[in-house]
Amino acid sequence: MQVGKEIAPGSRPSDIIRRNIVITTAGVCAPDPLVEAIGALGEDSVMFSVDYPYEDTQVAADFIDSAPISEALRAKVCHGNAERLLRL
Repeated sequence: MQVGKEIAPGSRPSDIIRRNIVITTAGVCAPDPLVEAIGALGEDSVMFSVDYPYEDTQVAADFIDSAPISEALRAKVCHGNAERLLRL
């Protein structure tokens, strides 16, 4: 995210959204929405999460472990993005 940085003239709304919106995977354990979200918002704007108690934690963990993404991207989605955004 680039919150607080100046918006370049001619920026598209989609550019502004990618810079300022972060989503989680809570409640959605399907590969297509995960891949599409990463494609639409960028790999820095998607984080793994579990909507406990409404979602089965093991089902969500099994899903993200087998999701069709690289190990580097999985690390970013599972913890890297949260560490960066929350300054952990």
